[in-house]
Amino acid sequence: MARTARRVNSRSENSKIRGYEDGNAVRQIYAVPEQEYERRRSSKPQVSTRVRRNRARARSMSVGYVMFLAVVCVATLLLCVNYLQMKATLTTQNETIASMESQLSRLRADNDAYYNQAMASVTLEDVKNAALNRLGMHYATASQIRYYDTTENSYVRQYQDVPDMK
Repeated sequence: MARTARRVNSRSENSKIRGYEDGNAVRQIYAVPEQEYERRRSSKPQVSTRVRRNRARARSMSVGYVMFLAVVCVATLLLCVNYLQMKATLTTQNETIASMESQLSRLRADNDAYYNQAMASVTLEDVKNAALNRLGMHYATASQIRYYDTTENSYVRQYQDVPDMK
């Protein structure tokens, strides 16, 4: 069986090392001279003048475009600062509301406690005794009670004193 050697690149076209392959082993390795490698590396593909003009135009920015970008950047910065100020104000207001709500709940609890204490300390019997004995009040007699008929099913408003009926 005859051995055939074929030339292959071990890496890429611009690689420094090339050799001959015999089966799966490289038998002979040699280096590309440094000057040839640098020449290949530095050579650039030829570009048409139209492509060069388009690239130059794409890289350049006009004064109007730069001014537009500056205005947009300043507007964006002002919006961000305004947003942060509003966010800080909102946070402060939320904290104030939370502290006032907790104060309100404490005051309601205190009020309920005082109300329950007042209701527990006074009974209706104590009120009756104080009115009859200490203040000299007495129950109304039948002659002191006046009845009024209203045309509506509502309450009666008293705009003047009730006349005596003796």
